[in-house]
Amino acid sequence: MWGDYSGTRLQCDEYPFASTHEGSLKGNNRFSVRLIEGTDNEAGGRMLNSMYTANRILDGDPFYVKITP
Repeated sequence: MWGDYSGTRLQCDEYPFASTHEGSLKGNNRFSVRLIEGTDNEAGGRMLNSMYTANRILDGDPFYVKITP
């Protein structure tokens, strides 16, 4: 989609999150992707994992994501 971005600091970020059952590799091919800085993507992954742990969200548990700008 974006050509070869290997050798850059960019990573592909997706929504719904790859760690969910609706994620880009597991869902129904309805997802959004964007290239972002790898450090931001990795930090977001750590925050997401912390959210799962803090809220005791287990594999298969439903949860709602509210976006607040």
